[in-house]
Amino acid sequence: MWDFAAHIARMADCEAILEYVYATCIDRGATWFSYHFTPAFESQTSKKTFIWARDLPFEYQKRYISGNWRTLDPVPRLTFEHGPILDWKRAIDLGQSDASAAAFFREIELAGADNWVGFALFGPHNRDGYVSMRFGTDPVGFTQGELQEVHSLLLVAHLQICKIMDGGRSSVSLSDREREVLGWMGRGKSSGDIATILEISPETVRTYTRRIYDKLQTNDRVTATVRALKLGLVDL
Repeated sequence: MWDFAAHIARMADCEAILEYVYATCIDRGATWFSYHFTPAFESQTSKKTFIWARDLPFEYQKRYISGNWRTLDPVPRLTFEHGPILDWKRAIDLGQSDASAAAFFREIELAGADNWVGFALFGPHNRDGYVSMRFGTDPVGFTQGELQEVHSLLLVAHLQICKIMDGGRSSVSLSDREREVLGWMGRGKSSGDIATILEISPETVRTYTRRIYDKLQTNDRVTATVRALKLGLVDL
């Protein structure tokens, strides 16, 4: 744990932090991972919440990030109310009295989502985070200490991301096109995808990306996105 925290404290690239965290969680049995960074005074399911995900089934990603599952998902709320660690079976049990929550759980079970755990991450200045993680085996069988250790790792990473977010300039001006590019970057689109969507060349997208990174004083898309959210430059 101390080695992990010391390594994270030396990192200044939010995307690298998340990749490192996920690799560490894979060693503990994780099979997919999503991190939700919540701007101040927003909910974890807000359209303004930034989501970074790895290895989620494609159908799940499509329906959660592009469809309506994000706004229907009761798990972040339940995790903050009853957590900070909430396993899937307890979450389903807590949601049974709410018809919309029960319907959501039925849909994700049909999509093959099981063995997941929600982790609430409280951050400074009301910048909270949330992680949903699926494990290869039922986490109900884990010891409380095992899940608490994972939660501690996630919290260390979230606090470092919050610290990085407060770096950079206090005021930044982006052109309309730069805002468009950054918005699609924050939704997880590649340079090729953005070029197709905006009907411009990939090289032009890369030029805009370099300008965005320069203005936001970073070299990765996650840091750029969370800093832009802080400054109110984009809506996701």
